[in-house]
Amino acid sequence: MTSIDRHHYLSLSLGLVAALAYATASAAEPSPDTSGWACAQCPFFQGYQADAEAGALVADGANANYGRYTGIDRSTAYVDANADGQWHSDDGSYATYQLERLGLASRDGTVEDGRFDLRVSYDGQPTDLYDTSVTPFQNNGGRLGLPADWVAAGATSGMSALNSSLAPVNIGYNRRTFALTGQFFASPHWTLFGEFRRQEKKGTDLTGASFLTEAVQLPQPIDYITDSLNAGAAWAGHSASLRVTYTGSWFEDNSDSFDFANPYLPLVPGSTEGRLGTPPNNTLQQLAATGNVQLPWYATTLTYTASLGSLRQNAPFLPVSTLPDAAVPAPGSLDGDVRLSHYALGLASRPLPKLNLRGNATYDGRNDQTTPIAIAYVVTDTFPGGTAVTPRYGEDRMRLDGGADYALARWLRIGVGGQFLDVRYSPGQAFTHTQDVESWGRATISPIENLSFTFKYGDGLRKASALDLAELPAGENPLVLDYNYAPRDRVFSTLTGSWVITPTITWALEGYLAKDDYRSSPLGLQASHEQRASTTFTWTPRDSLSAYADAGYQRLYTGQNGATDVTTAPWLIYDTERYWNVSIGGQWVASQRWSLTLDYVHAPSFDDTNSVLGGLAQAFPQNWSKLDSARLGVTYRWTPALQLHLRYEHETYNSNDWALNGVGPSTVPNLLALGIQPYRDNVNLIGLTVRYQFGSTGGGASKSQ
Repeated sequence: MTSIDRHHYLSLSLGLVAALAYATASAAEPSPDTSGWACAQCPFFQGYQADAEAGALVADGANANYGRYTGIDRSTAYVDANADGQWHSDDGSYATYQLERLGLASRDGTVEDGRFDLRVSYDGQPTDLYDTSVTPFQNNGGRLGLPADWVAAGATSGMSALNSSLAPVNIGYNRRTFALTGQFFASPHWTLFGEFRRQEKKGTDLTGASFLTEAVQLPQPIDYITDSLNAGAAWAGHSASLRVTYTGSWFEDNSDSFDFANPYLPLVPGSTEGRLGTPPNNTLQQLAATGNVQLPWYATTLTYTASLGSLRQNAPFLPVSTLPDAAVPAPGSLDGDVRLSHYALGLASRPLPKLNLRGNATYDGRNDQTTPIAIAYVVTDTFPGGTAVTPRYGEDRMRLDGGADYALARWLRIGVGGQFLDVRYSPGQAFTHTQDVESWGRATISPIENLSFTFKYGDGLRKASALDLAELPAGENPLVLDYNYAPRDRVFSTLTGSWVITPTITWALEGYLAKDDYRSSPLGLQASHEQRASTTFTWTPRDSLSAYADAGYQRLYTGQNGATDVTTAPWLIYDTERYWNVSIGGQWVASQRWSLTLDYVHAPSFDDTNSVLGGLAQAFPQNWSKLDSARLGVTYRWTPALQLHLRYEHETYNSNDWALNGVGPSTVPNLLALGIQPYRDNVNLIGLTVRYQFGSTGGGASKSQ
């Protein structure tokens, strides 16, 4: 008899003994009268209940940096309103809603109908980037023009109308998402589901353009719409499941390009306009099936996924030149067609009580069926650049990964694992294939109860085929290898720990080290290293009082080299970024009426860049940032239904960026800049809201039937 058989036999024996004891006790004692018993789980909510909160927020010192994702970007007053509610009937149907931040651009809300299983949602996300920017360009129907009295010059210092033409422009955009989801339970095993989602993105983004050696920063208008649809059916049985889904996505850009005036003296007569393309309209169609099967051996689960899809894009190409008499013909359209395929199998098993096994095999195919097109091009509307052939992006990607864990002792669990990734590229690309292999080992030690440490160590190696020089894009240096293809050596390790010191004090620790080295790359990226650590303490002496403290550190290092020509020594650049964060806070419910929350964050960062040029070491000015943020919240429960909530927030953020400090529109002779400055803010935010709970509550059946 195996150990598993003995385990099952023992469980069956104990079950029979328990059943016999229960039957004997039942025969010896009369059955209790349950007609008057109350059902503790039966009084489900019935009726209508809601919470409404309304008040005001007053911000002092707010700007784009502070309000990036909230919309609190000005020193003014804002409406602070929230609401949520639910309705349940005795037949099981229900409806709920939740509305948050109704007075801000970051408002969101959901409404759900339980009778038909429908859900409507809205999510707004403002992204304020810069409010320190100024520009002489004026948006006129998607074209960025210059004032009528503009004086073009060969350098920004000669643009005599520049200062008088500058006007503030906010760089940022709003993203709004509307969604409708629903499901229908056709039977106990079958469910039909669907979701339609529309996302709109409107505003102004930052971009740049050039006229050969003369550059300009531009406030690019953007107006994107993405519609997506997910629909399908799901089946769930006792030991297997299946889900079939159709996915469609349609991206639409309301402008295929935008024109802008040339603020410099034209290099050739008539070169007074520039043009930039915008993301082209495109579609995605995909059919996928996923599921799992519970196999009857060794608690084994098999998971599977398969999908087929296509990406299409056929937007017309822009004219090669903006010159009215350009002799270069327009190339038509790409008629892009990429077929996608994805297949995956996963297996998880427990052949022994102390042994867990898992493995996955995944294939991803990208079949680029786009017909290559040869396109003649010119540089800045002036100089013939030759002919470029549209690149190919086909590849076959096979990935195998897995691992095993074994409980060697009560206090020790060990594990091993790894992955193998093989990528084959279609003809027309600079490499034919790459291979990436990683392996790791792990040990979890629990020397005493409630104390556990896990250490993981691994390494990896990526190899690439020989470089095909004939397939490199025009002008690309063959000594600089793309990051995704370059041979790489990797070493990494992690350490995590947790300790329940007392029933009221807990501690957690995490550390990570990784080193990527590109020893086979003659030029370009040579090394990328990362170190990070974090720790957290929590203290909960009682239900009404809790506190926490955590801290973290991260260091990023990169090294790269390059050369201006074959006769000079390579230049070297080493960049080191360091990030710290410390935060403390807590919550105290002083009484049934009063509660208090407090949080404080201190987060500085530093970026040091050192270079060696011509054998001489040179250091760039240090970039840095520092965030200090404190939040205080006080809640007073006036009555069981009425609450007053007061909150105060203070944030100070300062930063230094040598590439932006003091750079105005005319600071650089050959760059007409937007004058963007480093992020800074000093904000005080005070909010006062009243929250009222109203509605009726009801119970279910008070007695078991």
